[in-house]
Amino acid sequence: MEHKPKLMATVSRQGQGVHAESIMIDRLSNLPDPIAHHIFSFVDLKDIVRVGCASKRCRQFHLSTPTLSFNFNEFPDMKKSPCSKRLEVMNSLDRLLAHRRNDKLKRFHIHWVPHNRYVEDCSCDESFRIMTWVYDAVRCKVEDLDLDICVHQETPLALSSFMFLCDSLRSLSVNMKCVLKAPPLDSSSNLKSLNLREVCIVEEEFFTWISCCCKCIKELRLHDIYGVQNITIESSSLESFVFRCPGLSAGCNLNISGEKLESLHIYWGNIFLDRKSSLNLFAPNLKSLIWWGSLFSHQNVGKLTCLEKAELSLKVKSGKEFDIIYEILCSMPEVKVLILHKEITKALLKEGPMPTLFCARIHYLQMHMEGLFDFLVPAMVCFFRGMPSLNTLYLKSDQITFHPEARSSGFDAEFWKSQNLAFIKKLRLINIELSNGSNGIELARYILEHAQNLEKMAIVHSPEQSNAIGKLNESKKAPNAIVVFEEDQERGTRKHGPRAFWLFSRMLQRPLSLDSIWSLNFDDYGYP
Repeated sequence: MEHKPKLMATVSRQGQGVHAESIMIDRLSNLPDPIAHHIFSFVDLKDIVRVGCASKRCRQFHLSTPTLSFNFNEFPDMKKSPCSKRLEVMNSLDRLLAHRRNDKLKRFHIHWVPHNRYVEDCSCDESFRIMTWVYDAVRCKVEDLDLDICVHQETPLALSSFMFLCDSLRSLSVNMKCVLKAPPLDSSSNLKSLNLREVCIVEEEFFTWISCCCKCIKELRLHDIYGVQNITIESSSLESFVFRCPGLSAGCNLNISGEKLESLHIYWGNIFLDRKSSLNLFAPNLKSLIWWGSLFSHQNVGKLTCLEKAELSLKVKSGKEFDIIYEILCSMPEVKVLILHKEITKALLKEGPMPTLFCARIHYLQMHMEGLFDFLVPAMVCFFRGMPSLNTLYLKSDQITFHPEARSSGFDAEFWKSQNLAFIKKLRLINIELSNGSNGIELARYILEHAQNLEKMAIVHSPEQSNAIGKLNESKKAPNAIVVFEEDQERGTRKHGPRAFWLFSRMLQRPLSLDSIWSLNFDDYGYP
């Protein structure tokens, strides 16, 4: 069997009177350390170990590489392999980290799924081994530590605070069901980014530690944390905060204070209606706000005078909640990009014409509506009237409309022309998803004929609207405007509407459970 070294290049030289001679050149070994390490940063741990067996120089590379990434998915056979086989892999990683000694480690990422998730009689104490790898990474002065561990046990793993005491650590991400203890309040940290997911935090002092000891932190992300009710973050360095905890069982009192905070993303769902919750926000320099889910029982966001982008997707269940949302909108007078999801749009337009105190500087508007119904058009006109700077408009609608007042053919292009909307002169880009009726088509016709600076219009329509779209395409338009039509086979009523309405009427006679709704079959209900 001919030997073919993988890391060697073959060069042939032929001189006068001399037979061809093959010279093997090890190009990888001749590379400078920084270049070789950069190459290894794109290689998974399994291949790095293999490279380390090629030569003495390659072994030096593989032991000193500053980036180590172990992904369990790279070993598909390990899921149901014997414990002895998994021990071999774990021992290999043990040796690699031990032989590194104290060589600096820039990034250490591990994605691990314990054996007892697939095998009931597993005797391996893999949690202990994982913690030893973390200790070794800290010993190697790791800068970026990423732990993604699928813990499969009833009692969460207790994770001590030793990681936070690592002076070299700049970024920490923990995605595992574990109990995280608060570090000593007299300690200091150089963390710039902290990402916690599915972590149990039982001590409110943990957030006190972030506020007092993390003087360099810029990014904080909390996903599905539990165990704590009061969260208070007061940071003079924090720039980005993500709070995605849709169902804290004990309620939540969230207090955020940060003069440098520029980006805030909240996803809060108060599924326990009897639990009190509150939000207190002090972020005078906030530029981007994304808020999904529900309102808190009480919220105080202050004046968001620097806010430039806002995206709201909140449930509105009462007039009181609408007043709160409108107050929040009015607290952002400088917002330039506004994205409103269906519940917010429905509430704003259903209330009828209102003062638009927050719209003057908006140049990008995205609205999701069930449909452009007749009873919503007057309020929409009032809404548009307060946006003289609008140049990009995206009107999104549902594919199928079930609204009992779904009359949507009462306003033609002449009506829109009579409103003298100021933004039409600046409008450059528009995307319309047409719902039932002609209101959407007539609005598109008005814009197409009167927006002289229009650059592109995209229209998504149902097969039933093809004829009207053909006539719309013949309309007079701006000289440089591009019009794109997209037919959506799932949109409209011919295919879905009659069957859907008929099915709902039958469901009233024979109610369905929540689980069975996902597997509805028209034939089971005897649709003709």
